[in-house]
Amino acid sequence: MEFVSLKILDKFQGLFERFGIDYEIMRTILKTKLILDTRRAPVFDNNNRKKDSESTSLIKGYLFHLIFGVFLAFFIYFIQDEMIRMIYFSGAFFFMTTMYLISDFSFVLLDTKDKNIIITRPVDSKAVSLSKVLHILIYMFRLNAFIAGPSLIAIVRLNGVAAIPILILEVLLMDLLIFLVTAFIYLLVLRFFDGELLRNIINFIQILLTVLVTVGYQIAVRMIDFSELHSLTYNFKFHNFFNPILWFGAPFEILFNGGRETYLYIFTILLIAVPLICFVIYLRLRKKMESLLLKLEGQGRERPSKHRFELMAGKILSRNEAVKQSFHFANAIIRSDRSLKLKIYPSLATGILLPVIMILNMGARRQGFEAGGYEYLFLYFNFLVIPTVLELTMYSSAWKGSYVYFISGFNDIKELYMGVLQAVAVRLIAPLMIMNSVVFIVIFKERFIADMVVLILAGIAVLPFLGKIYYTELPFSVPIDESNQNKSIDKFFLSMGVVACFVAIHAISHMLPMGIWVYTGLLIAGVPLSWMFVIPKKAKATI
Repeated sequence: MEFVSLKILDKFQGLFERFGIDYEIMRTILKTKLILDTRRAPVFDNNNRKKDSESTSLIKGYLFHLIFGVFLAFFIYFIQDEMIRMIYFSGAFFFMTTMYLISDFSFVLLDTKDKNIIITRPVDSKAVSLSKVLHILIYMFRLNAFIAGPSLIAIVRLNGVAAIPILILEVLLMDLLIFLVTAFIYLLVLRFFDGELLRNIINFIQILLTVLVTVGYQIAVRMIDFSELHSLTYNFKFHNFFNPILWFGAPFEILFNGGRETYLYIFTILLIAVPLICFVIYLRLRKKMESLLLKLEGQGRERPSKHRFELMAGKILSRNEAVKQSFHFANAIIRSDRSLKLKIYPSLATGILLPVIMILNMGARRQGFEAGGYEYLFLYFNFLVIPTVLELTMYSSAWKGSYVYFISGFNDIKELYMGVLQAVAVRLIAPLMIMNSVVFIVIFKERFIADMVVLILAGIAVLPFLGKIYYTELPFSVPIDESNQNKSIDKFFLSMGVVACFVAIHAISHMLPMGIWVYTGLLIAGVPLSWMFVIPKKAKATI
């Protein structure tokens, strides 16, 4: 497999060798890294199927970059003010490039395997270090081509071909600044904390990026008023000197709009000087950062006090020791399995955002958020998430450890499922419903408080029914890579039928005198019964 980037690099072989770099070794290392990139699925690609070709996931990742780039170009094309246009472009570029760099390429920035695998051989350390830098630059160039490429076309149509070298230079300076800021953040975290915190930060950003890719655009489109883009103008404030995003509009304002204000020239000096100064600082701190990266090889320790609520919940929910141990075990897996969190939390975010989107649509149609009496039904969109979450709790990246079920004394599989469902309810579903209830209270005041109580009780009551449908495997016993290959449409429709029954009863209760209070009482009495009799009693194991 040959890469275009390597063929271009071959043209400069003499230059590398002139500086004492063993080009052939450096090229071999870099080629290996690029091949491994093609076999790695993007972090936000939830359809990671084994039957895909090696390059499919990479192309799929570039498609997301391109979609965002086209949307950004379309947006800035309608902005008339030169400064405002570049502020929006640089802000979006900074944000998305930083997110992609941290979430999808941190394994290169934080790689410590080179020292263990390559440096032990007779290989020049310069070649290893340079291959790492070139790997990062090639990745950044690919990001630039798809994220900034469409915007370059839009800006050229507005300002002519003279804008091409200016925008390219600014993009390169933005890349340098983004890389340096990311490196300094890693350095700061590793200086004062262990590697576990840094891994958690990266995992959080991966989750956030996945949410943005899947549902964020729906909210973004509703927040933009395209009718006012033509009238936006920039007003200088002194604190703008400390905001790098604002610097990158200054050269365009000077060259294409005749700007002569002093702050524009200061902005231009800052956008060139700050990245270069930061780069010099980075070179001085590089060896310190490499020594701190050794912290990533440790696992870190969790403080028991962090899980005090979880311990208390386990004591309250069950006095059965086996159920209690299953509850804590499930919490520990959900908390520590980063691959599993990367699939569960975006689904939960979707459950939070869907009712919000419905409310925004309603407000746009009515020119306000006055309640019509049926808005509580939007909260049942939370229930669409429960089947996905329950199904995902059958998967884990540490699935080979599922032999522990047979050696740890679980004699009753019902106790195991009871604990897992309790963990799902406490850690995932209840917080989801409470967060949406808070949103409804902020918007509609006390109008739907009784309905929110009913919703939370119904969510707890419905969990065992849906668990009965989905728990056909032992929890966390199936490889996480198979989580998108075993989708069952019939199970989903069956679970939606169960949910529809709760929705229908809730709606009918509003038509009867004191119906909502009667339904609340029935749910309070029915929750312990559903958890007692509906929990699945057996499952097959994949070990």
